[in-house]
Amino acid sequence: MNRFDRLFWSRLWRLAKPYWVSDQKFVAYGLLALTILLSGSIKAGNVVFSYVNRDLMTALAERNAPVFSHKILLVIIYNVVAAPIVALDAYVAARLMINWRQWLTEEFLGKSFHDRAFYRISSDPSIDNPDQRVSEDLLTFANFTVGFVMQVLQGLVTAASFLVVLWLISPMLVGVLAVCIGGGSLLTIVIGRPLIGINFAQRRREADFRYALVGLRDNAEAIALYGGERREQGELLERLHAAIKNFNLLISWQRNLAFFTYAYDFLLPLLPYFILAPAFFAGKIEFGKITQASGAFITLRTSLSIIIDQFNSLSNFAAVVRRLGGYLEVAEKGQLAQATAEVVSAKAIHPDIETQIETVEAPRLAVEQLTLKTPDNRKTLARAMSFEVAAGEGLLIVGESGVGKTSMLRAVAGLWRSGSGRIIRPALSAMIFLPQRPYMILGSLRDQLCYPHAGQVTDDELLAILKLVNLKDLPERLGGFDAEVKWDDLLSLGEQQQIAFARLLFNHPEYAFLDEATSALDAGNEEFLYDCLASAKINVVSVGDRQRLSRYHHKMLELLGDGDWRISSR
Repeated sequence: MNRFDRLFWSRLWRLAKPYWVSDQKFVAYGLLALTILLSGSIKAGNVVFSYVNRDLMTALAERNAPVFSHKILLVIIYNVVAAPIVALDAYVAARLMINWRQWLTEEFLGKSFHDRAFYRISSDPSIDNPDQRVSEDLLTFANFTVGFVMQVLQGLVTAASFLVVLWLISPMLVGVLAVCIGGGSLLTIVIGRPLIGINFAQRRREADFRYALVGLRDNAEAIALYGGERREQGELLERLHAAIKNFNLLISWQRNLAFFTYAYDFLLPLLPYFILAPAFFAGKIEFGKITQASGAFITLRTSLSIIIDQFNSLSNFAAVVRRLGGYLEVAEKGQLAQATAEVVSAKAIHPDIETQIETVEAPRLAVEQLTLKTPDNRKTLARAMSFEVAAGEGLLIVGESGVGKTSMLRAVAGLWRSGSGRIIRPALSAMIFLPQRPYMILGSLRDQLCYPHAGQVTDDELLAILKLVNLKDLPERLGGFDAEVKWDDLLSLGEQQQIAFARLLFNHPEYAFLDEATSALDAGNEEFLYDCLASAKINVVSVGDRQRLSRYHHKMLELLGDGDWRISSR
């Protein structure tokens, strides 16, 4: 994992290629061509300027004032012309990087939300801090790739230009340069190889520390009520110390690499003087040629020693590619519908193949010979389960904690597929699932009520829904339907559950799946909300307490543990 192996190049190609064959390719290639043209003109100007500078140094050594004045004027003109070209080149390269970063981020978000891949990503232990991978790693990837490619292209143009200059002065210098750069690059790779894994670990440690700080901010009240300050401080310090420990390891290896690169940078520019000094003292070449050779030698060293100069950045880039590649692989893991169909079809031919639960969309709710397991296949939650909930009936799922009540809802939603059998249910757009802790989105009260499907509606319609759930005073209290607040802090859990029911009534799905969605409400409000669902003719499947909720349902599914179950009618 700590090397530029086949997996690295495969992931790099998979990340880099799509943008350059997408509908944005013409803009991308146009910007790339423009920045190459600008960079090439700058490098060509540098070659010409090396001769001007050579004559300037010779005139200075010979005390030739007229030639010196003429060359100084050319230097000023050159820099006046070059300044806007250099600035424009940097701007065009930055535009290319920004466009690529935007396209990559949109693609990653699209893959994350397709087939609800974000759920798989968030529950996959190999993908730590997915938010950082999308927000920071993609920026680093686009920024470094554009910069590095431009540096390579500029290096090739520079090499093609200045190698001729250097060869005309001394062919020996070209051979010495090739040996130094080749040997230096090899030694850099050998010395700095561990930096790839260390950089990967550092990005993870820093993200873990930042994640804990965000948790402190989001759960400040709960922590204060628990009196958990010392525990939280200890957790933060532990994560900080882990980041610092790894950072110390990182700078130690950077130090080891710097020992070599510093000596390389110090000694290499001196070689032209050692090689050409005897010819100068013998009167065979003028002083200007020595300075020109030194300048060409240093320019070529800078252009061709990319691995030596950029290895620390390359090791960090390799870690970024590894993180982004892993994210993409999990996001694209198994297109669920296709994978299910293929596995079920294969099962008919090869009974030993591990199957997944088949999901069939139909205007009813039923399970047929359903065996449900946890995603790691270590525990069976239900075995050979079959039942049907007719339209207008309500189903209550009960059982002890940990027997799989919520997991049944996950299976119906298609989030858990480990097991076998068939689930027949309406399309996801015809169902809404309410968890015990409602999801309060970022946005206004209007956005909260319309989430996730409803469009634009009038204030009167929204107010009517709020009256149904006993929250008619909420708009006035918050400052209107378009007010945006910290919902989790402002509203109690009971009020959040009432908001969730208002959202449910407003979207009016065919089926509502309630996972202890009234646990924070009093009996009166709970009864009123269930009556509202019945009046709206919304089919209800609930997870909760049998004593409180059984009267609102026609059937009861009891999970007994170890895969056993029992269903009864009221």
